[in-house]
Amino acid sequence: MDETQADASASERQETNSSVPVEIRTKPSFNPNDLYYDMSGIKYLYIFNHYEFQKTKYFNNKRPTTRDGTHKDVSRLTEVFENLGFKVKVFNEKEHRQILDEITEITSKDHKEASCIFFAFLSHGDKDGIIYAADRPYQFKDVLAILENCHSSLLGKPKVLFVQACRGNQMDSGRRIELDSSGRASYLIPTHADFLVLYSTVEDHVSYRNVYGSFLIQDLCDIIEAYREFYDLLHMLTLVHNRVAFYRSTYTPSKLRNHNKKQMPETKYSLTKLIRL
Repeated sequence: MDETQADASASERQETNSSVPVEIRTKPSFNPNDLYYDMSGIKYLYIFNHYEFQKTKYFNNKRPTTRDGTHKDVSRLTEVFENLGFKVKVFNEKEHRQILDEITEITSKDHKEASCIFFAFLSHGDKDGIIYAADRPYQFKDVLAILENCHSSLLGKPKVLFVQACRGNQMDSGRRIELDSSGRASYLIPTHADFLVLYSTVEDHVSYRNVYGSFLIQDLCDIIEAYREFYDLLHMLTLVHNRVAFYRSTYTPSKLRNHNKKQMPETKYSLTKLIRL
């Protein structure tokens, strides 16, 4: 097999043989039984919910605003995922160190009997991957780093994260468009494989909620309930994107700067199979 090369900068490239053999490519083929993750095992959902925050130096000695409606999201997530057979555990108002310790403990356990592990983070956030714990902001990539070093029994199993938090302070006014009419041999997998992260909004933008819950979590739960028998998770998340993008707008007539604004969720994934809930 020919050696592969990284798409590095010119200074990082090494001298290579100028005589490159022709690569032989084969047609992709998949066993239908291997298209979906095995979801017959135990399924877990861990919810890290933040309604109120502390007044600390990390927040410039100011208490971030309370997140009215977040308990509606917790209730809806719990209802929908318990009906799907998930074991749901809720953590409220955890501090930064507690969050990382809890996730480390969870992902360090033997999950031989598990089929997947889901997380939901309901909090404030900011640009550059910042999410708020009860006592301070922290980098969401720290959570991903813990998951990437999880117990070996979680390798090859989907690790799904729902993030309901702002990713900046920009608001989207939208643009109007005109409509025309086990005993197998071992194998090596990438460290970053089998992840899915659903963000409530795109980078640098705010996301919204009201007393009834957040746009993302409420629509996510509605879509899963209505379509889980017909579609896999990725298809359902596309419907969530559609629902939030086209049917949701802010309603704050007393604050015109925030009124009638739009929100666009974003999904990033490295799944190697499809997920049926």
